[in-house]
Amino acid sequence: MYYSDIAGQNDTKKSLINTINNDNVSHCYIFEGPKGMGKYELSLVFAQSLFCNNFKINEEPCNICGDCIKFNSMNHPDLHVINLDEKTIKREDIDKLIESINKKPYEASKKVYIIKDSHEMTPQAANTFLKTLEEPPKDSIIILLTNNINLLIPTIISRCQVIKFKDINKNEIKNFLIEKYNVDIVMAAVIAYYSKGILNKAINIITKKDDIIEKRKVVIELFDNIIKTDSGIIFDFEKYFEEQKDNIDEIIEILMLWIRDVTFVKNKMEGLLINKDYLELAKEHAKYMRNDSSDDLIENLQRISDNIKNNVNYKLTIDRMLLKIQEVFKYDKGSWRKI
Repeated sequence: MYYSDIAGQNDTKKSLINTINNDNVSHCYIFEGPKGMGKYELSLVFAQSLFCNNFKINEEPCNICGDCIKFNSMNHPDLHVINLDEKTIKREDIDKLIESINKKPYEASKKVYIIKDSHEMTPQAANTFLKTLEEPPKDSIIILLTNNINLLIPTIISRCQVIKFKDINKNEIKNFLIEKYNVDIVMAAVIAYYSKGILNKAINIITKKDDIIEKRKVVIELFDNIIKTDSGIIFDFEKYFEEQKDNIDEIIEILMLWIRDVTFVKNKMEGLLINKDYLELAKEHAKYMRNDSSDDLIENLQRISDNIKNNVNYKLTIDRMLLKIQEVFKYDKGSWRKI
């Protein structure tokens, strides 16, 4: 593993590298950030750096020394990953950790403990863990991973160095997808936007573990059919929205992004498109959009989302949304075109 394999978090990576080079590594870190930001991956690279025999030469794990080889196969005896299944961490789990901490390293000069979803400690486990932090062993480094630092007890936080993970710049994600996954530049930009700054989400989209791009395709095709359908049979689309009731927030977000794109095309601002791979369809839809109507429609969609959250009649709300879309997009049936 290398630091360069992880997109973004450049300031954090530089800071961690400097702590090793300056022999100033803390006894306990908290890595905080939304799920999928690369906290676990960076904790592993940092741990490997601490074991690597050649790190201070390259400022990257060498991946050829004995420690690196064992680490890359997750067989290093001084690496301990706690809570791999990301469930509740009980007191007995912490008791085992403390028992291990009190032993000397097997091969390296230090042991590294990575605790995933550390906020899942029970109160009893947290209090027991706190005792370890009050008298931290010099040969052990603990890395707590959490989505929300506020779920940890303050006395634990006060004894750790906190590192907050930031959203990754969309251009960084785009370039990462192009370089590491050979994604074409247009699709890389689309995926980077829909990843919302979360690298693992972008990777999941590429590897088909996240179906947001397929949902987008379905929703844009649905929109195309809605504006090309007589209002008298608009209710034929009700079945789709009923089946997708649990995903309605995501669908409405995609609709709002599409209307935004169509508005930019209508105003000759094509460079600002999010759905760049649907440029030609956006141009077609722009022809049918009433002038100065997009803001009203987007506000309407936002109200619909709020109404659904407030348990307003779902079917009636969706029907009004469909009719509002048709009101804004006046389609000329003489130019019917299938996607």
